[in-house]
Amino acid sequence: MTMSRPRTFRGKITRVVLETSGSALLLATIALLVDEYVSHRSDTANRLRIIARIAATQSSAAVLFKDGHAAEEILSSLRAEEDLVAAAIYTLDGGLFVRYLRADARPEELPQDPWEGKSGFRPGRYEHFEPILVDRKHVGTFYLRSDLGRLRWRMAWNTAIAVVALGAAAIVAVALAWRLLSLVTRPILRLQKLANKVTVDRDYAVRASEESDDEVGSLVHAFNEMLAQIQLRDDAIRKAHGELEERVQARTIALQNTLRELESFTYTISHDLRAPLRAMAGFSRMLLEDFGTSLGPTGTEYASKIFVAAKRMDALILDLLDYSRVTRQDVKIEAVDVAALASDLVRQMEPEIRERQADVAIEGPLPRVLGHPLTLGQTMTNLLSNAIKFVAPNVKPRVRIRGARTNGWVRIEVEDNGIGIEPQYLDRIFRIFERLNPAEAYPGTGIGLAIVRRAMERMGGRSGVESRPGRGSLFWIELPAAETPQK
Repeated sequence: MTMSRPRTFRGKITRVVLETSGSALLLATIALLVDEYVSHRSDTANRLRIIARIAATQSSAAVLFKDGHAAEEILSSLRAEEDLVAAAIYTLDGGLFVRYLRADARPEELPQDPWEGKSGFRPGRYEHFEPILVDRKHVGTFYLRSDLGRLRWRMAWNTAIAVVALGAAAIVAVALAWRLLSLVTRPILRLQKLANKVTVDRDYAVRASEESDDEVGSLVHAFNEMLAQIQLRDDAIRKAHGELEERVQARTIALQNTLRELESFTYTISHDLRAPLRAMAGFSRMLLEDFGTSLGPTGTEYASKIFVAAKRMDALILDLLDYSRVTRQDVKIEAVDVAALASDLVRQMEPEIRERQADVAIEGPLPRVLGHPLTLGQTMTNLLSNAIKFVAPNVKPRVRIRGARTNGWVRIEVEDNGIGIEPQYLDRIFRIFERLNPAEAYPGTGIGLAIVRRAMERMGGRSGVESRPGRGSLFWIELPAAETPQK
């Protein structure tokens, strides 16, 4: 289980103080306890060795003369040692001469062969083998075994004292830290309250009081400087916002005037400019029909050029009007039945399809979309007209219209077997007045695909093309799918 991190500045510093001082005190206490443990083990071993040596010296005569009573008295004198568990005297041949056992000791725990025994600490006890000498001759062995109860009790007592000392030190450290930290955190807390007030009230005119020349004082000074800069910028932004509103209002009025002028210009183009063009086309046609034989070859050629140019200019004006209409008209999005719309368009274009002997087919179901019926109809008309028109000579146009629904969108594709488009021109063809082929070979104004791109943008859709030169093109448009009506 991990300790949760303190959220306050005071809590963080207090934690640092506690962890630092606590770690130092803990390491020092552990070092003292280890030293105490090692020292007490050494003292215990030395004390027991001295006892064993004295007892061995005292029992040498009893072993030499086989005086068991005297040997038992020597062992009985060891009863005062509370840690002593067992003691025994062995003869030279390793036989047990006499023994002493504490009430909780068992006889079978005594060593069977004292000659192989080694003195030292064992798990939970200490054993010592002391030779019994008479005139430096080995006549027997004194065995002593003690438990480590006194050592464990002393270590437990020292540990308890260390824990109490650590707790008291922690309490004192926390008390001192909280008392001393108030001198540091008080100005920081004031600065925090002021920052919260500035955040809520958006009042950048307030300032914090500088009470000291230390790092906290530098922080307060920097905060006041920041407020001053923000106040200056806020005043500048407020002033700029007021000027911007005035400019936006002026630009809006100017834009409205421009739109009115554009509408007037559009009306002039659609009526006043087309009327002379129609007159030019009509009179040039009548001139060719009524006086063609009198004009001669050169006059007939000139009159024909006038007629063709007037018709081309009229078509260009009509396309410009369509582009302007797509850009300016209100687009109300609604569910559109693409299948019915495509069928109507094919029927309307039946004369052009029959004239070019084109094969136009609607493949599969066309899902419903969210769009504007008139704008979508004009878009599909332009795509279908281009598919029929841009084919190689002596090639029968073949057009396929299909649709698919994917991830909430409907993709409508118009695929043809036309002349195709070079890869570097795939994006350019959607720009206004972009033509890749001469007008004499493939008639057009270069505005049809620009109308497609603009119409899709107005309806929130997408458009694109995939093509290979000489292999045909696949123009596609995408619109959000409409929910299928419940039957």
